[in-house]
Amino acid sequence: MTGEQTVNAGITVQILLDTFDIIGIVHYGIAGSSNDSLYIGDISVPNYVAYTGSWTLKEFRSAEENLTELKFGNFNFPEKGEDLLAMIDFTPQKLYSVGKPMEEVFWLPIDPKLFNIASKLQTYCLPETPKVVYGLRGSTADIYLDNAAYREFLFKAFNVSTVDEESAAIVMTSLSNGVPCAVFRGVSDYAGREGLLSSN
Repeated sequence: MTGEQTVNAGITVQILLDTFDIIGIVHYGIAGSSNDSLYIGDISVPNYVAYTGSWTLKEFRSAEENLTELKFGNFNFPEKGEDLLAMIDFTPQKLYSVGKPMEEVFWLPIDPKLFNIASKLQTYCLPETPKVVYGLRGSTADIYLDNAAYREFLFKAFNVSTVDEESAAIVMTSLSNGVPCAVFRGVSDYAGREGLLSSN
């Protein structure tokens, strides 16, 4: 286990890579579902993950707009309106890999060979067979997401199906070291949306 959240996860993976001769990383854990078609017990094996917890807080009434901006005023209650927090842009991360120039990335790709192996696995762990869904997108932030409006925003803006606190850090550390990585996330809750089954 890497511990919770991105700093612990990234540091732990780097220590393991520095200490042992590791040929690949299989990361697994729980996640919230941001996709209405994923239920508790379902497994997501994403082919991309992104760190959605790095923001640029925009100036109030900023003229720039793009599809992935989160406008706080859209979530005012009881009705939409202006909000002095304005909006945020999601910022890419700097990926430093051995022997390669730094590149800015938002989506971090999962190793295709490990993804291919993962897509062939069977499951027998629950009374009812959960879905194992391949090729979705995952989202990582140092936030335990329990907010239906933000959950819906992430799904609509980025098409992410799961939200967690470690995957992007582990994948980025793996990519930086040239080590293949695959991610498995079991849905444990609905990230703020009331689901068909209790997540308690």
